[in-house]
Amino acid sequence: MTLKFGIWSPVCGDWLRIVHAQKSFSVQCLLDIAVQADRLGYDFCYIPEHYLNAVHGANDEVLDAWIVAIATSFNTKRIKIVTATQPGFKLPAVVAKLGADIQNHLSQGRWGLSAIAGWWQLEAEAYGDVWLPHRERYARLEEYLDVITGLWTKETLNYAGQYYTIAQGRLPNPPHPLPFICIAGESERAIDLAARKGDYLFINADSLEKTATLVQQVKQLAHDRYDRTIKIAMSAFAIVRETTTEAEARLEQIYQLADSAQIDYFQKQIDPNVVAHNKLASYQTIEANLGLSAGLIGDPNTIVDRLNQFEAIGVDVIMLKFESMLEDAAYFYQSVISQYNQQQSLLSL
Repeated sequence: MTLKFGIWSPVCGDWLRIVHAQKSFSVQCLLDIAVQADRLGYDFCYIPEHYLNAVHGANDEVLDAWIVAIATSFNTKRIKIVTATQPGFKLPAVVAKLGADIQNHLSQGRWGLSAIAGWWQLEAEAYGDVWLPHRERYARLEEYLDVITGLWTKETLNYAGQYYTIAQGRLPNPPHPLPFICIAGESERAIDLAARKGDYLFINADSLEKTATLVQQVKQLAHDRYDRTIKIAMSAFAIVRETTTEAEARLEQIYQLADSAQIDYFQKQIDPNVVAHNKLASYQTIEANLGLSAGLIGDPNTIVDRLNQFEAIGVDVIMLKFESMLEDAAYFYQSVISQYNQQQSLLSL
């Protein structure tokens, strides 16, 4: 299968925890990024949901994912829009209604949902949620999705769970087509939930070998135990230059600019049970989703080769972050994705 490519919407500002980072952007800036990605040919725009800034710290601004999703839907024509949501911030029936309206009235069928169990206790409690143990967060997330998909697919929903109760729930205008669902995480609970109920498992970057093991695990589980198919979306941070030497030199400069205080702060904030954020050395959290470990560092040919390797092990989507979500995203598409797509076209002849 040919890889698809997406961009992250930088609701928390610059993606790297480095000194002198820009820690917030305007909604208009995020729209400019999305519109450019739509025009270039990126397949997805992923919008994370946070209420405290998950890259730079609790005292910095973060833009609301749903406002950004609505504005992006209005201003783009082709790109698929993915909005993340975490139980505790919005009731599942409210998310079902918001998603249906975006799908039917704004995006014309281009919207999908990403379900997050949560990793940051401070953020949850600061916005009125009760912080649950890891196992219970995934149990609640499953009920959350049951309510959302139930309202999308049933004329009337009556639901009695441990965390949510719905009596005579209904959506007079359910979403069409049915939105795709991403489930984020790499713990056994995340993998099992995605295999049962997700269209995509969304994972953080890692080495090729470890990613291959994870991809095989979830795809085989979905097929063998649940008679389903699932796709894998992987987050990655890319640095592309005319030469690999230049790209590697920039990577070294980034590490030299690391904001060690912010990196240490978030290491203490992340729930130790969250596999996706704790699987690598702390210095890799200079990018919150460990994106530099994907190895998309080099000249265009080197990165195309790396993409082919990820494709070969079963990754389906690469969600990309860059230092500049405008200039670097454009250069990456023109120098890397275009070359990759040309190779795929030749292979299909």
